[in-house]
Amino acid sequence: MLRLSLRPNVVAAYLSALMVCVMGWLAYQRADGARSVTAQARSALAVMDAVRALDGRMRDANLAERDLVVTDDPRYAGTYTAASDGTVRALSVLRDVSAPYPAVTARLDSLGYFVRLRLAELDETVRLRRDAGAKAAADVVRSQRSNESDRKIDELLRSVAVTVDRSASGTAAGLSAEGQLILLLIAATAVLAVLLAFFVNIMHARNVRAQRRMTEELENQSLQLQLQANELTATNRELEAATTEMLRQTVEAERSEMRLAGILGSATDAVVSFDDDERVVYFNAAARRLFGLDENLIPGARIRTAIAERSSVAFEEHMLAARRSAHLGEASPEVWDTLVVRPNEDEIPVEVSMAYARTGKQGLFTAVLRDVSRQRQFEEEFRQAQKMEAVGRLAGGIAHDFNNLLTVIGASSDFLLHDLRDQSGSLSADVREIKAATNRAASLTRQLLAFSRRQLVQPQMLDLNAVVREMETMLRRLIGENMTLSTEYSDDIGLVKLDRGQLEQIIVNLVVNARDAMPGGGTVRVCTGTAASDTNGIPGECVTLSVADSGVGMDEQTRARIFEPFFTTKEQGKGTGLGLSTVYGIVKASGGDIEVQSALEEGTEFQLRFPCVDDEIATASVETLTPDAGRGSETVLVVEDEEPLRRLTRRILESRGYTVFDAADGEEAIRTLASVSSHVDLVLTDVVMPGMSGRELVECLLPVYPWLRVLFMSGYTEDMMLQHRVAELGITVVEKPFTRDDLARAVRNALDRAVETIEIA
Repeated sequence: MLRLSLRPNVVAAYLSALMVCVMGWLAYQRADGARSVTAQARSALAVMDAVRALDGRMRDANLAERDLVVTDDPRYAGTYTAASDGTVRALSVLRDVSAPYPAVTARLDSLGYFVRLRLAELDETVRLRRDAGAKAAADVVRSQRSNESDRKIDELLRSVAVTVDRSASGTAAGLSAEGQLILLLIAATAVLAVLLAFFVNIMHARNVRAQRRMTEELENQSLQLQLQANELTATNRELEAATTEMLRQTVEAERSEMRLAGILGSATDAVVSFDDDERVVYFNAAARRLFGLDENLIPGARIRTAIAERSSVAFEEHMLAARRSAHLGEASPEVWDTLVVRPNEDEIPVEVSMAYARTGKQGLFTAVLRDVSRQRQFEEEFRQAQKMEAVGRLAGGIAHDFNNLLTVIGASSDFLLHDLRDQSGSLSADVREIKAATNRAASLTRQLLAFSRRQLVQPQMLDLNAVVREMETMLRRLIGENMTLSTEYSDDIGLVKLDRGQLEQIIVNLVVNARDAMPGGGTVRVCTGTAASDTNGIPGECVTLSVADSGVGMDEQTRARIFEPFFTTKEQGKGTGLGLSTVYGIVKASGGDIEVQSALEEGTEFQLRFPCVDDEIATASVETLTPDAGRGSETVLVVEDEEPLRRLTRRILESRGYTVFDAADGEEAIRTLASVSSHVDLVLTDVVMPGMSGRELVECLLPVYPWLRVLFMSGYTEDMMLQHRVAELGITVVEKPFTRDDLARAVRNALDRAVETIEIA
C-alpha cells in the first residue's frame, strides 16, 4: 500500500491550490451572474420600449382613422397609412425583443391577432367612409366591437409588461441570494481546505487506486468504442447507399419536371397557374401566344387583367366553385366559356377548364384555356349553311307550286293568243301582257331554283376567259357611259364545268351590283386567274373570277347578310334581294366557293373559286328537242295531282290530235290503265306527287306494260329529281313552266324514240 508523507509544505501547497480554485470559481460565478442580470435588465427595458411603441402606434392609427373619417381630409390618409404600417412594424419588433421570455409568447400571438383585427376594422371604417359615407363609418367607430379590440390590446400589452417586469425583478432577487450563498460557500471552502489538507495523502492514495480502475474501464470502453466504430462504419455505408438513392430520385424528379415542362410547353392549349392572390405562377408558350404577352410581362401579373371586364364576375364565381369542389373532394374541374383580352384590345373567345389544389398553406389554381375562335366560326358557318339550306328548301317548294301555276297561266295565254290571232284589239294586248308577266315570273322562279341549288342545269366545259370576253360588249352597255369596265385575263387558267347560262347570270348579277354601288361613277374590274391547291376546301387547282368596284362598300353587318334571300340595301322596287342569293346557290351547287371583301367607302370585291377540270372529262349530255311540234294520233295517259294543270295538259295534247286519259295520282293511273280498252302509248307523269311518286309509278307500270314510253314533267329541281332516281331510268324530262309547243315537241320526241330496256331497281 502506498503511503504519502504529510509534510507542511505539501499540505500548504494543496491548500493554496484548492483555495485559489475555489475563489476563482466563486469570482467567475459572481461576474457571470452580474452580466446575466445586466443583460436581462436591458432586455426588459427593450421589451418595455417596444410595448410603449406599439401602444403609441396603435393610438396614432386610431386617431388618424377618426380624423380621416370625420374630416375626409386626404392628408390624414397618409398619416393613417404610416400609423398602420408602423403598428405592424412595432408588433414585429415586440416579438423579436420578447424572444427571451417564453412566458409571453402566447400573449403575443393573441396580441397579433387583435392588432390585425383592429387594423382590419379601421380599414373597413375607412372604406365605409369612402363608399357609404360618414354616418356608416361613424356607426362603426362607436360600435362595441371596436372598443372590445382596443380593450383586448391594452390588456395584452399590460400583461406582457407585467410579466417581463416580474421576470427582471426575480432575476435581481436571485442574484442577491446567490451572492449571499457565495459568501457562505467561501467560508465553507476555507474550512474544507483545512480538512482536505489533512486528508490529501489519503485522497491521493484513493486516486491512484481509482486511476488503476479507470485504466481498466478505459480499456473496456476502448473495446466497446471499437465495436461502436464498426457499427458506425456499417451505418455510414447504409447512409451512403441512402444518399445515392436520394440523388437518383432527385435526378429522376428533375427529369420528370423537365418532361412535364416539355409537355406543357408543346401543348396547343394554354396552361396557366396562379395563386390565391391571382398572381400568375406559371405560363406555358401557348398561353403567352393566346394572351399576346411578352415573356418579361408574365411573372407576378394578375390573371384578372387578361380577362374581359364583362366576364370578370363569372370568372370569380368559377374560382369560388373550384375552391368549393376541392374542399368537398370532387375531381371534376370547372368548365365555362369566357373572353381573353389581348394588349391590343382584341377579345378572344376561350373555353376554360380550371381546378384548385392546396400546397401547404398556399392554394394554386390551374386553368387550361382553349382558343375556340375557329370553332365559333365553324359553328356560325354551320348555322348559316343550315339557314341557307332551309330557305333553299322553302324556295324550291315555292318554285314547284309556282311553276305549276305559271304553266297553266302561260299555256292558257297561248290558247287565248291563238284564238285572238286575227284580232288586234286591247284584249289581245292584255293577253300578251299576261304572257310577258308569266315569263318574268318564270325567270324569278328560275332564280329561286338557282339559289336553292335545285335548278335543272346543263353543265358543260367552259373557258372562263372566253365567256367573259364574249360578254364584254354587253357588260359595258350594262354599266353605262359614266363607268369604266376593266378586264384582266390570266393565261392557261384551265376549264370549269358550269352551266353557261348560270355563269353568265353570275357575271351579270355581280357587275350590276358593282354598278349600283357607284352612283357617281367609277371602275368595275373583272379578273380571271388561278388559285393554289386546297383553297377554302376545294381540292386541286382552282379557277378564280373576281369582280371589284370602287363604290360605297359595306359594313360588317351588311356583309354578313348579303347572301340571304330577299335581303337588299337597294331602294324599294330596284331590287328583289335574290341576285346574290342566286349567285351563292349557283357557286355552291357547282362545287365552288365565294369570298367577299368590303369596307365602307373602300369598295367591294367578290372572288369566286371553281374547281378546275380536265379536257377529257365528258360533259353531261342534254337531249335536244326537235323543232317540229307536230301532231299525233297516239294515246297518252296524263298523271298530275294539280287539277288545273292536268286539265290544261289534256287540252294541249287533245288539240294536237292525241287521245288523252288523265289521273290525279299513281294509284288512279294504275286503275285507269287496267280499265281502258285502248292501247296506251305514253305515260306523261309528274315526278313529285303525294303518295306514289312518278318514279314509283313507272317502276310499277313498266314490268306489266313493257311497250310504254314515259315522259316526266317537273317544276321541281335537280336535287329532288335525284332523290326520286329519275336519272337512273334514262327518261326525258320536260321542265315546268312549259309552253304548248314545248310540251308537244317533248311528247312527240318521246313517242318517236325507240323503246329501250329499262332496268328497275
